[in-house]
Amino acid sequence: MNVLKWVYSGIVVTLVIALVGMFGQGKLSVSRATADDAERPVHMDIQKVERNLSLVEFDLSKKAHLLRKTRLEHYIAQAKQADVRGWKFKRDEFVERAENILSHHLTQYAHEAQQDAQTYTAQAI
Repeated sequence: MNVLKWVYSGIVVTLVIALVGMFGQGKLSVSRATADDAERPVHMDIQKVERNLSLVEFDLSKKAHLLRKTRLEHYIAQAKQADVRGWKFKRDEFVERAENILSHHLTQYAHEAQQDAQTYTAQAI
């Protein structure tokens, strides 16, 4: 009798898994993004990074600048997807990465501008 109980339980569990697999079609998966979510405004940190990105200049003829801009756009897109899905930790991680790249770019850009100014001053004298 105990063996029949185990066999019956195994059949029921197998059928439930099969039915969920056939009819669920991923509807039971965690956090699916919909078209309505795309119209929702994004988190303020993402908006701040986008606003700062729009103010920064990139010399796309330089490979480093092109790479930084591409990575910034990638991380902002990833942060938006994480925000839509409700993944706060991932969103914050991608925003932090984008801010770090932006900060590095501004530091490098200021250093390059200072070197150019010194070269120009040296040539003018």
